[in-house]
Amino acid sequence: MFFLLVIAVAQDIRSGRVSNKLILFGLFLGLLSKVQEYDFRGIYFFLRNISVPVILFYLMFLMHVLGAGDIKLFSMIGGILTIEELLFCIFYSFIAGGILSLFYLLMDNHRGEKLKYACNYLFYVCRYQKIIPYELPEEIPKSKMAFSLAVFLGWICMYAIPIVKSGGLFWYS
Repeated sequence: MFFLLVIAVAQDIRSGRVSNKLILFGLFLGLLSKVQEYDFRGIYFFLRNISVPVILFYLMFLMHVLGAGDIKLFSMIGGILTIEELLFCIFYSFIAGGILSLFYLLMDNHRGEKLKYACNYLFYVCRYQKIIPYELPEEIPKSKMAFSLAVFLGWICMYAIPIVKSGGLFWYS
């Protein structure tokens, strides 16, 4: 999984998208691992796990806040992990994404305009209870963060944090 995520991050940074071939290969590996672990019941676990990100993030996709490639990347990860691991990975990914976004925003010369627009967008959505795509106006330059990097960092945290909490990284524990 590590190498698939590294390749996904490299593709996303380079071209702004993650290859569907890479996602399909990762899904195939996930299906094989679930079938190997649970026999034919593994197909159920596989389908359940890859569906969770689609169900959770469909609204964010409609708002143009999260791309289809990011959702497919979470599905690929879910095909291999357990549900609990997937949810922790998602949780840590969004924390990492928030931190990365903060750095991007701090380096952006148009941060004031972007923050104002974001607040107006949230006000509109809350007031009229209508979901519309989040699109910056033409006069505000767009910047795009490779969220796959946040997903990769979330995946690392999902494995690293339980080890740190249990004292596994420290010899004197």
